[in-house]
Amino acid sequence: MDQTTQSWVFDDLEDELDDLDYEFERDQVVEVIPPSLPHLASAGLAERTRIIDAYVRGELARVLRVSPESIDTVGRPMNSLGIGSINGLELQRRMEAALGVDVNLNRLLRANSAAELVECLAGQLGPEDSPHKHAGRAEYHLVAHDIPSPT
Repeated sequence: MDQTTQSWVFDDLEDELDDLDYEFERDQVVEVIPPSLPHLASAGLAERTRIIDAYVRGELARVLRVSPESIDTVGRPMNSLGIGSINGLELQRRMEAALGVDVNLNRLLRANSAAELVECLAGQLGPEDSPHKHAGRAEYHLVAHDIPSPT
């Protein structure tokens, strides 16, 4: 092997190692800090929605092992984001523990977008009357027309 060929092989190897370093960094699990419940309760709906959107993006990113900025919360159903039953269960449990809400796993998995989840959580965790609030503990739910009824 001549010197030019050796240089080319080593350059390729360095590029591959750089790619592995990137994938290793991307696969690192970043801990998501849940929002303060008293702060959410006192914030207006717009601020609360912004905070919960950031939190949900963080949890989705953690579960899917991607960057929060890469998550489309509006245009894609949860299953097309990559949320299945196993990571959906992890997401459900983390949000229930952090936010003190009951999250219906089946409805979470069938949601039309993460924005629906954000909207429901924002409605539950504030002082306003919301169609998403129930007596006692809040439960994440979607309005009946959002979920196809079984026939």
